[in-house]
Amino acid sequence: MKSRTETINELIKERGYTSYMEIGLGNLANFKAVKCEHKIGVDPKIKDEWPIYGCESDTFFSIHGSGMSMGEDTKFDLIFIDGLHHSDQVERDIVNAWNCLNKGGMILIHDVKPPSLEATIVPRKQDQWTGDVFKAWYGFKEKYPKIKTGYIDEIYGLGVIEKSGHKVKLGFVSDVEYADYMKLEGWK
Repeated sequence: MKSRTETINELIKERGYTSYMEIGLGNLANFKAVKCEHKIGVDPKIKDEWPIYGCESDTFFSIHGSGMSMGEDTKFDLIFIDGLHHSDQVERDIVNAWNCLNKGGMILIHDVKPPSLEATIVPRKQDQWTGDVFKAWYGFKEKYPKIKTGYIDEIYGLGVIEKSGHKVKLGFVSDVEYADYMKLEGWK
């Protein structure tokens, strides 16, 4: 099983992507290891210093929309979502990312395969935590079955959404329960 960083770098290389955005930087290890010509990161816990925006993703998108300081019309080829692991926030990040994605671009969502029910509890109660990201991921697939999605096996899983001409709007978070979700996905 490849790491998320290996997967991201492989996708960038294979698809010829030149622009990358990461939402939720954690300890910066993944962001620093991603090899892409243009990249930015967004995380409220990190100091605001180019190419990192030290703010919440909602704030970032409300200020910058799709016009980035790399160029007024710059959008991204690949956007990795690994920020606040609450389904409502992930839903907003997906919609905002979709609107900043180039044709042929891709969104990767981390934590779509929670290891346990305890790991999904919001607010966070333990170190190993995926939150309820799966509810936004599953709801997106249900509401937009014509948009190409996929799954990449990686610790806690990567959901894949490929850009198409469809419009994406808020209102897709599912109320699916963890045990049902795991069965529906064929993981338990």
